[in-house]
Amino acid sequence: MKKLTAIMALLLCSGLAQARTYDEIISSKTIRIGVPADYAPLAFYDNQNSLVGFDIDMAKDLAKKLNVTPEFYITSWPTLSQDLAADKYDVAMGGVTYTKDRAAKFLLSDQVVPNGKIALAACDMAPQLSNLDAINQPNVKVVVNPGGTNESFVNQNIHTAHIIRVKNNIDNLQALRDKTADMMVTDLIEGHYYENKEPNVLCLATVKPFEGTESYKAYMVQLNNKKLMDEINNWLPNSNKEQLAIKWGVITHLN
Repeated sequence: MKKLTAIMALLLCSGLAQARTYDEIISSKTIRIGVPADYAPLAFYDNQNSLVGFDIDMAKDLAKKLNVTPEFYITSWPTLSQDLAADKYDVAMGGVTYTKDRAAKFLLSDQVVPNGKIALAACDMAPQLSNLDAINQPNVKVVVNPGGTNESFVNQNIHTAHIIRVKNNIDNLQALRDKTADMMVTDLIEGHYYENKEPNVLCLATVKPFEGTESYKAYMVQLNNKKLMDEINNWLPNSNKEQLAIKWGVITHLN
């Protein structure tokens, strides 16, 4: 009894809450999807303030397969893991990059779409920022938001440029439009989307991902929810992923 009490106290102190089991999710007829909702084209708010995107449609496809209703929980990149550990939602989606650190703490799915880090710039600056050496200059203004792998890349690789830290990814993009910053580090998926959406405003400064940043997007659940992850991995190759990728302009294969 004392041992059980000690374990429960440890879990409470660590902020880790017991995840709903797969059977509990099915019984509840709902699956809770956590998304930061600032990552187009995966999960974001459109001009009508509706939550849309590739991963929103994928979540609906998964829910249909499981015969449950999706409920969306808005999280943030700094609190993404904390909120999942606190059982505020069942699955993290909307731009989660597979990392060793996340894989040590959670279960991550098979590859959803490939990715890598690139530089997205104001178009008039893009030709001047085609590699890290060109970016790492005192006169270059790099904008970044906290909590994700983009910030980690900036902190590890960009030491000489002027770093502007903003609240979220939406502020990053606005800084490029306003030309209060020259570039941001983002994922190829997002960069490709915005270059097509805002031609002559936002441009890819680097065409291929920075060396060593090749990665992929995945879906994430708590470590003790293996049955749910197995169901996700079984669904992925049979999902509507390719059709939805075309709809949202998501790259499914890196050349």
